Amino acid sequence: MRAWISKQQIFIRSLAWLALVLGLKLVVHLLGWEMLVLSPLHATAVAGGFFILGFILSATIADYKESERLPAEFTAIVENMYEDVLLISRRYPLDIEGFREGLLAALNSLRDDVVSGNRETHHHVFALGEFFAQMEKAEVPPNYIVKLKQEQAQLVRNLFRVNYIQSIRFIPSAFFLAKSVLLGTIGLLLLTALEPFSTSFVAIGLIAFVFIYILRLIEVISTPFHPKGSTQDDISLFQVERTAEHLKRRTGNAENGH
Repeated sequence: MRAWISKQQIFIRSLAWLALVLGLKLVVHLLGWEMLVLSPLHATAVAGGFFILGFILSATIADYKESERLPAEFTAIVENMYEDVLLISRRYPLDIEGFREGLLAALNSLRDDVVSGNRETHHHVFALGEFFAQMEKAEVPPNYIVKLKQEQAQLVRNLFRVNYIQSIRFIPSAFFLAKSVLLGTIGLLLLTALEPFSTSFVAIGLIAFVFIYILRLIEVISTPFHPKGSTQDDISLFQVERTAEHLKRRTGNAENGH
């Protein structure tokens, strides 16, 4: 039950805020503070609010979709690097086990780093440079080493991009505008009289819930990586875990040379 509540936190928190809005509407109605009458401007204000929130949501989703792609690219590069070095190690004396452990260390620290902002994964990726120096001493052809270094650089670029998306909110002023639109629209509806009252009550409930839900969704996906199981909208790193398991299973093959 606790896990379900955690994953549905956007919906549950939106309902909590909705209850507050409906409570305020009831208080305003009982006190006779509904000083505005319904006009075409109300429809314009609501439509404008939806447009602004939709624009910000679409822009935020672009970064979210890119974040979904980055873990797959990272793990694909890691697997490709390991398979290349495994083949090279059959002809040149290389510490393939040490290289595998370095890649595993980078994979294992990735989840904690993208959530907390640490740089352990960066350090593990940069540490692969020592292995490339070992390859140069073993007289491995330069084109192999250059390819591996390019893939190492791609890993670093992916890490920097993930950290940037995770840490920097898309156009902070736009989020302030979205919150202002939300408060302004709900405030307008609170002060508007619509007969019968039940119609007004339901209308403000529906509009407020959609507005609040969209704003909460924007806030959640603007930081796409969360602790495992925090929400149902956090980006899964299952590919990272599967690649780590794959490298662990490859230990025996590496030692047997096939």
